[in-house]
Amino acid sequence: MDAQTLRLEGELTIYTAQEVRQRFLQALAAEAAPVPLCVDLSGVTELDTSGVQLLLAARALAQTRQRQLRFGGLAAPLRDVIVLLGLEDVLIQTAHADNDAEVGLAA
Repeated sequence: MDAQTLRLEGELTIYTAQEVRQRFLQALAAEAAPVPLCVDLSGVTELDTSGVQLLLAARALAQTRQRQLRFGGLAAPLRDVIVLLGLEDVLIQTAHADNDAEVGLAA
């Protein structure tokens, strides 16, 4: 099965929340193909609680629309924030091997 990739870059903070939210809504639109959405976070340089809320909201929307959503390319600082908040079981999943190399999914 093919996957759709959404690459995010720069800050994932309160200052970019509205723009990133729109990108998630477009990628997870009801009329979008029902393929997994792989969110490549390798270009994200900063993550605050607003960014974490966006990731959680995207995950909830994907579940509502019965879409698989995976986050990948988590640099150590981003992973540290997620772990600090106790959300590693929610936001850091074991990825399927067929897409790992393509988007650097966290294992």
